[in-house]
Amino acid sequence: MMADLSETHRRLLLDAGTALGTFLLLVVPLIALGIPEEAAVIGWSTLMVASLAFRRVNPLLAVVVCAVAGTGMVLQVPSPVPAMLVVLVIVFSAARYLSATAGLVVIPLGVAASILGPLSWLGRIPEGQRFLAGGLLSLLCLSLMINAYLLGRRVAVQNHVTRLDEALAEERFLAGARSARDATELAEDRARTEVARELHDVVAHSLSVIVVQAEGAKALATKKPEAAVEALNVIARTGRSSIGEMRRIVSLLRGESDASFGPSPSLPQIPEMVAKAGPRITLEMPEELPPVPESLGLTAFRVVQESVTNFLKHAGPTARATATITCELEAIDIRVTDDGVGVQAPTEGRGAGVRGMRERVAAMGGTFKAGPRTGGGYEVRARLPLPSQLGRGWLK
Repeated sequence: MMADLSETHRRLLLDAGTALGTFLLLVVPLIALGIPEEAAVIGWSTLMVASLAFRRVNPLLAVVVCAVAGTGMVLQVPSPVPAMLVVLVIVFSAARYLSATAGLVVIPLGVAASILGPLSWLGRIPEGQRFLAGGLLSLLCLSLMINAYLLGRRVAVQNHVTRLDEALAEERFLAGARSARDATELAEDRARTEVARELHDVVAHSLSVIVVQAEGAKALATKKPEAAVEALNVIARTGRSSIGEMRRIVSLLRGESDASFGPSPSLPQIPEMVAKAGPRITLEMPEELPPVPESLGLTAFRVVQESVTNFLKHAGPTARATATITCELEAIDIRVTDDGVGVQAPTEGRGAGVRGMRERVAAMGGTFKAGPRTGGGYEVRARLPLPSQLGRGWLK
């Protein structure tokens, strides 16, 4: 609001200065020359020049003042005077600063001035030349009026188009900023989801293995000390492995390279991971494994790991499980089944771990299913397409 008011004051001061300069240039010399009808000429010329003071702040008022001054000149001034040039400026200003509809008011006024003005000057032209001279003067005045109006409308349209372009550029910039912000938020959400899955898979599995091995070591401490020692070694190795995995995740959060912590676990690490979980889990897996992208190998590892973790947590102390991994030409099939309680696990695959598995598999373009078996127990199935099916874009 203050900015608009300041701009209005600035325009008013500039136009008032223009009016004063025009008065000194066009009216004051007439006073010095002592022309006939001096009072009428000076009065109406001064009023016409004064209309310049608000040609931009209030162009419609400028048109009215100019029209009144022009009417007075037609009635009382028998010859053209320099101040009449102001009419062209007022016509331009009305076309430039008024709306297209309001600006049309100057057209009939301009036509009337173009006809009546020359007619009032015919008294000083020889009688035989009045018709021709009057016609030529009217055409000249009308041409000047039309050109002033068209020039004003052209400038108005150009300025309008410029404002639209600027507004469009600003909107595109803001839209780009919003898109960038949305993309950043989406990336952050995905990163948080990925970290949450990693933390869940690593911590839940490691703690489950540690608990199972600790209970086994406690039971074997007196009967088979050597077996208890091996269980404690498994606990230590699992703990060290978990620390390494946690460091890798923290490095990802910090944006650091995780090369110093080794590659992500993949298919070859599955047998060792299953073995740490104890003898109640049997692994069926081919010795020769196909080369797979790191992301696909990590997904397969995490699916088996989370399935084993759920088995240890929910199946019961006497249950047994089988993890089967089949490597085909088109895909890797993963199937983990157990004969445990089953109903203690998330029955519809709605737990955090099952949801994480489903998200990982979906990200790889695969299919996933988890739930209780008909005859008892629980089953997890996942199918991960190999790059030969999805294109070379999988390969890093």
